[in-house]
Amino acid sequence: MQGLDWRPPVIPSGPVGSNPLLMLRGRAGRQGDPGSTRFMVSLQDEMFQKFNFNTEWAVKLISRITDNEDIPIEGHAVVKQLLDLQINVEKFFFGIRKSLVEFDEVLEVQRKHVYNLRQLMLTGEPGSCQEQIFQYMQAVVDEIVLGNSDPEKPPSYWKLGKILGEFIQIGQALHDSFKGFTKQDVLSSLEEVYGSKFITVDTFSLPNLPMHPNGFRGIRKKVSSLKRWHAICEDDTLKKGRYQVTSNLLRKYLGDFLICSYLELVHESGLEETYIQEVEREVLVKTLDSFWKDHLVNMNRLSSAVNVRSFGHRNPLEEYKIDGCRFFISMLSATRRVTVESLLHYWSSQVQSRELTTP
Repeated sequence: MQGLDWRPPVIPSGPVGSNPLLMLRGRAGRQGDPGSTRFMVSLQDEMFQKFNFNTEWAVKLISRITDNEDIPIEGHAVVKQLLDLQINVEKFFFGIRKSLVEFDEVLEVQRKHVYNLRQLMLTGEPGSCQEQIFQYMQAVVDEIVLGNSDPEKPPSYWKLGKILGEFIQIGQALHDSFKGFTKQDVLSSLEEVYGSKFITVDTFSLPNLPMHPNGFRGIRKKVSSLKRWHAICEDDTLKKGRYQVTSNLLRKYLGDFLICSYLELVHESGLEETYIQEVEREVLVKTLDSFWKDHLVNMNRLSSAVNVRSFGHRNPLEEYKIDGCRFFISMLSATRRVTVESLLHYWSSQVQSRELTTP
C-alpha cells in the first residue's frame, strides 16, 4: 500500500478535536501507517469571511475557465495564501487563550492566599486560630483609625467621634465599657500622651479612658501583644506625619482593648480550652468560605462585563485587575469584621446564659 493517495470528502467546519477525519489522520501518523491525506476547503467556508480573506479572485478565475463550480483550485500560490490565513487564525485563537490565562492569573493569586489561610486555620498548631483572631481584631481597629485620621494633622482634626462610634459597634461589651465617654475624652487623652517615648506594651492604656481588662495572662499573650506593637511601628506602607506616633498609640490602645475584652469573655464562659479552639476554628473557616464563594460570583460577573469598557478606550485586563484587587480587599475586610463580631456575640451569649442558669 505504499504511495496510497487517500482523498477524503470535503471536511466540514467545526472544532478540530471533534472531527473524526482529523483524529484518524493523527492516529495513523502516530502509528507510522503508510499513506497520505488530502484536505479540501470550500470558498464559502466561514473562516474566509471571519478573517477577511478575499475569495472573489478565485471565483472570477473559475468563471473564466469553466462553468463547473466543483472544479478544485490548486497550486503553490493558493497553498501559500491558505497557510498565511492559517497563521492568522492560530494567532487569533492564541490571543484568546492568552487573554483567558491572564484573566485567570488574577484570581489564581487570590485563590492561593485564601487557600493558604484556610489551610493554616485547619491544620495549624494549637492557638494558631486565636492568634489569627487577634490579627483580625487589630486589622479591624486599624481600618477604623486609619480611615478617620491623618498623621499630618493634630488629633483635633481627626474624626474621633466616628472612630469611637464605629469601635463600640463591634460588640456589646465595648459599648458597655465606653458608655458615657465622648470624643472630647479621647482628644484629651491623645493630647496628654503626645510626645511619649516609652510605654509599657502589655499594660498600656490611654489616660482618662477605660482600662482594658487584664486579658494578657501568660507569656504567650504578652509576646503576641509585643509583636503587634512592633508590626504597628514598622509598617512602612502607611502615610507618614508628625502625629504618626499618636495614631499608633490609639491603634495600640483600641486593639488591645478589643482583644482583652474578647479574652475576658472567653475566660468568663468557663468552657474547656479544646471546645474554645473548635469554636474559633469553625467560625473562622465558615466565615471565610462564605465570603470567598460570594467573591467568586462577583469576579465571574466582573469578567463577563469588563470587556464593555474597551469601548471607552480602556484595557479590559487592567480594569479587571484593578477591580478584582478592590473586590478582594473588600472581601477580606468584611471577613475580618464579621468574624470578630460573630465571636464577640457568641461568647457574650455564652456568658449571659451562664449568668441566667447560675443560682
